[in-house]
Parts: sequence; C-alpha cells; structure tokens
Amino acid sequence: MTSFQKTTAAEIETARAALLGHPLYARLSTLGDLAQFMECHVFAVWDFMSLLKALQQRLTCVQVPWVPVGDNQVRRLVNEIVLGEESDRAPDGTPSSHYELYLQAMQEAGADTTAVQGFIQQLQQGAGIFEALAASGVTDCVAEFVRHTFEVIAGGKPHVIAAAFTYGREDLIPAMFHELVARLEAEFPGRLKILRYYLDRHIQLDGDEHGEMGRTMVELLCGGIPQREAEACAAAREALNARLRLWDGIAALIGSR
Repeated sequence: MTSFQKTTAAEIETARAALLGHPLYARLSTLGDLAQFMECHVFAVWDFMSLLKALQQRLTCVQVPWVPVGDNQVRRLVNEIVLGEESDRAPDGTPSSHYELYLQAMQEAGADTTAVQGFIQQLQQGAGIFEALAASGVTDCVAEFVRHTFEVIAGGKPHVIAAAFTYGREDLIPAMFHELVARLEAEFPGRLKILRYYLDRHIQLDGDEHGEMGRTMVELLCGGIPQREAEACAAAREALNARLRLWDGIAALIGSR
C-alpha cells in the first residue's frame, strides 16, 4: 500500500468502522426484513454502475471515430472493472450485470422490484434522475443517496468520481451479513441462492481484484497533486457518510415494521 493509500485509509477508517458495525445488520432477522433491505439497497447497486460508466466516459473513448484517450494504465483498469461489473457470470453461466443479478436475487427472495423497475422505466423513457426518483416513490433515504451520487458525477472530476466509486463500494457489507443470509437460506431453502452467489462474487471481485484496481486508479488520477489528493480523500469520506445515512434510513424503516 502506498503512502497516499495509507493516508486515505486512515482518513476514512472511522466511517468504515461505523458502516461495518452498523446496527442495521442486527435488525435483519427475518426474510421480510431482508427483502425490505434489498428493496432499498438495489438503488445503491444501480448507482454504483452509474459511477463506473461516468468514469468510462471520461477516461476512455466511447465515441466514433475512436481516438486514444487518457492514460493507458487507467484506461485498462476502467475497462477491466466494467467487464466484471457489467458482464459478469450469473449462476447458470450466462452473462449478467451485477444490477440484473441483484434483481434476480430480489425476485427469488420475494422482495418487491416495482419501485426500482419503475425508476429504470422512467429513465428509459427520457425522464431525468430526480424526476424518475419522484415518480417511482422511493423513500427519502434512497433518494438522498442517489442524489449524492449524481452530484459527484455532475462535478465531473475523474479523481473525485473514482474515489467515491472505490471507497464506497460493496466490500462495506460485513461477514455477519453473509452469515445472516446463510442462516435464512437454511431456514428458507431456495429463496436466497442467487443473493449468496451475488455476495460471493463481490467478495471475490472487490476483495481480490477491483478494490486494488480502484485504489490504483485513484492514485494515478491524482498524480501526486496535493489538491487532487485532498479532494479524493474528501470524496471517499463523503461517499461513506452517504452510505451511513442510507443505512440509518433503512434501519429506521425496518424498525418501524
């Protein structure tokens, strides 16, 4: 780990620890609780893809005629992550984005996909992000989380977008959540098979591959420039704090059931 990565890790440690030990996980005791969690969390799965595609737009060529764009190493890192996130393998071996895989997991678990599918349909019909959020009737904590993500994207700074993407990712789901899912699947056989597969893929990709790729990408984009490094650290903290607010909101929803 480089000195910049160590500094960033120290800067975000408090927020990471709060997320990994969040009381939300203790409230997920039934299949219904888990379904409600998934109905909110799917928006974080979706907007994670939007952060990634914002990076791909800015750091690679996605236009015709093609011309070389940006740093070769950064370009390779972005495209490798896109391959894994947008065209991974489903349990049956067919290609699937992680968002579509998560939708399958929701349907298998009995979670309601109406809000997120309505949201996507609104976008496909040309609605803006905030218009689509309002039309789909998402809860306030979900809407706030997505708004934060798109404020980061609108800022247009690749090192800031990359920091939010890298440090706010799904490795923030702790081992106890995996244990909970395993227990519920044993209690409800066949209802959480795809969710367990999804989680296992994130352990493999985020822990072993994409996490380190993302950290390297942030550092390359900062280029040793102190102002960029400070902005990247701030973006990482803000991404984690946005996730904390989302977790607080979901925990409150489940507590009010």
